[in-house]
Amino acid sequence: SSGINAECPLRPGAFLYVNPKCHEGPAYWCSSTEVAESCQATQFCQDNIWMKKEEPKNVGNFVTCKACMWVFQKVEDYTLNDANEKKLLTWVEKVCDLIPADYTATCKSMVEDYGKEAIATLAEKVGPAMVCKVLGQCSAQTMFMSLPKTDTCKTCQTTMEELKQQNLELFSWWQNSCGDVTAPMDCVKYSETAKLLNKAILNESICEEMEMC
Repeated sequence: SSGINAECPLRPGAFLYVNPKCHEGPAYWCSSTEVAESCQATQFCQDNIWMKKEEPKNVGNFVTCKACMWVFQKVEDYTLNDANEKKLLTWVEKVCDLIPADYTATCKSMVEDYGKEAIATLAEKVGPAMVCKVLGQCSAQTMFMSLPKTDTCKTCQTTMEELKQQNLELFSWWQNSCGDVTAPMDCVKYSETAKLLNKAILNESICEEMEMC
């Protein structure tokens, strides 16, 4: 009986389970953590069923990829709104003034006629997914993975905090180097702005915004 008790979780002093359905065996015991506990089979399921079924999830790679795509989607959304699209086209028209005069009018005409269409086509062909793949942040596998928030939340929070600290160190180095440039006051101002943006974007709710918590 000692051998049976070692493998089969029974009520002490009897060959009967407290939960009658536990007699169905491991298929029932290990159907959930709650059931396993009611059948006193948690350790058995962990050692023999759940660990064998679990596959590597590459949570870290998933978080990095999803964060990259989220950032570039924000950039795309910002660039392609009406106000900023107009600014971009105005800047491109100014570039037309830098080419030989014989072609300036044609250049500006093309920007006016086809500029919006060109930007839309570029956004469609070179979206966040392609950018992050080229940058090495996403693979075909991680790009289409789907993981529950219970798996990604802690990793996301840790990754974002590490990134925030790395950025802070970089911006502090930038600020400390401002004495070596021709416009030190502007340098300090821009580095301070970068620090504020870093803190604002990588805030405590960033992982909720990226739907990983």
